[in-house]
This record gives sequence, C-alpha cells and structure tokens, in this order.
Amino acid sequence: MQDVTVSALKIAYLRECLSRYNGSTGYLMLFFAMLLFIIVKGSEKEKKIFVPMSVLSVATVYNPVFPHMITLFTKIDSEYYRFFWITPVVILVPYIMTKLVIMLMDGKIKYRKTVIVLLVLAILLSSGSVFNSGMRIAENKYKIPDELIEISEIIHNDSDKEYPKAFLEFEYNMQMRQYDPKMLLTIDREDYLYAVSKEYTTEMVDSDEKPQYRLLAGLVRYQKVNNEKLVEALEMTDTEYVVLTTGSTMIPILEDLGLEEVATTKGHTILKYNQKEIVPFELVDYSGCYVEGL
Repeated sequence: MQDVTVSALKIAYLRECLSRYNGSTGYLMLFFAMLLFIIVKGSEKEKKIFVPMSVLSVATVYNPVFPHMITLFTKIDSEYYRFFWITPVVILVPYIMTKLVIMLMDGKIKYRKTVIVLLVLAILLSSGSVFNSGMRIAENKYKIPDELIEISEIIHNDSDKEYPKAFLEFEYNMQMRQYDPKMLLTIDREDYLYAVSKEYTTEMVDSDEKPQYRLLAGLVRYQKVNNEKLVEALEMTDTEYVVLTTGSTMIPILEDLGLEEVATTKGHTILKYNQKEIVPFELVDYSGCYVEGL
C-alpha cells in the first residue's frame, strides 16, 4: 500500500486503507460491536487487555483527521498504514468469535440465532479478498514465489562472484532482500518506496550522486532517460544483473545497449551487464574488534 499516501488523500486516507486492508469498512464496524460486547460481558482481565488499547486506537489510528494531522509534523506519510498492523482490531474480532462458538457449543448462550448471524457476518466481512481473488497457498516454506527462488539460483550459478548485485522490480526486490542474504540489491527499500509514488526530476536523474535514480526512472517509472545514462548508472552502481518482467519494453533497449539475456523464467527475463571495472564485494571483518571476556 505504499502508493497510498496521506498527503494525496487527506481524510479519505482512512477509508482507502480500510478498503485495501480489510476488504471493506464493515469489519471495523464488527470490531466496534465486539468492543461493546467486551465492555458489557467481558471479564475484568479481558477489559484490561482490550478496552484501553481499543479506545486509544479509535481516538488515533482510526480517527480520519489524525493521519493528516500527524503527517504535518512527521515524515511517515507513506508508512502510516503500518499502524493498522499493531491495532487490536484483527485480534479482538476473531477472539470474541471463537469465544462465542465455544459458548454456543457448551449451550451457554440463549440467543443462538443472533450469534450465528454474527458469525456469518464475521466470515463475510473478513474474507472479501478470499472470495475475490481466491485463497493462495504458499508455494514453499519461505512463503515467496517459486520463481523468485529460481531467479536467485540462476544468478548465483551464472555469476563468478559470491555476492552478485542485481536490479529487480519492486515486489521481487522487497522479497529478495529477505530471502537471499548473498544477493546484493542495487535499489534499497527507501528508494523504491519513493519511486512507486513520486516522479523523478531532471536534476535527480542527471545527478551522479544517486545513479540508482536513473535506473528507477527509466526501468520502473518509464520516464525518458538517455540510454547511455542507463548503462552509466549500471556501471556506477556495480550492477551485474537486471531482472525485468518478460515483455517489458525496456528489455530490447537494454539488449541493444550490450546486456545479454541469461535466462527466462515463467514471468521474468534475466539480463547480464558485463562491467568494465569489476569491484568485488567483501564482508567487513569484525574479528579484530572481539575481546575475550567482554
């Protein structure tokens, strides 16, 4: 959701986040109902756990005005959505629903039909993404696409370096940084977060201080960038491999510039750039900093 920003949407930001994160705003309404249940019927322990945290979340995170106000003083504009991960909404609803099911099975609830209706609503309101796109089962134990693992293996087998450096598109770049510690990435996380929401100026593209901006502008945002400048940026960033979606209009351009196709996977093409000056990467040796007994 890095493309959703408070500065662009203002108070509509909350609704957009809820729509993407929960599938609809109905799940939040269900949370309010569960919170009321805790206040009226919950134990003292449950109240201490859920009520203060929920009230604080409603007053801040789920207050439509709060995101806009806080970004006036901070720089978390495109990161605010992360607050939704730490709020009690996704915990309280399934917790109370599980409790109601147990009470229903034990015969401790009089209004069985009401509880059943609530359970059906919880399923419908919390699983919109499942009905829309289908439940996705993890392809492997790493919870990443098999194709990403294949790309990693191809690059390591082809490169003569222990730590090859590659340019990957946003999603695979984010996943590769968590999967393969020996794969150096041309673009870091913060640069990509900027690239998905903002366009680069001519000054930023031409600057030699941040040559990765040229690569992001030309290969990701499809801004007009001098072809020779792209090759220059690959050289300056010590990038050996470029992985793009097969069918990208930039692939034939890069091949004309001298990059060679190494392999093609199910949905991506791996290109290799033969650097003029190879700069090997070595891990920093901290062994001399170790003092026995400390």
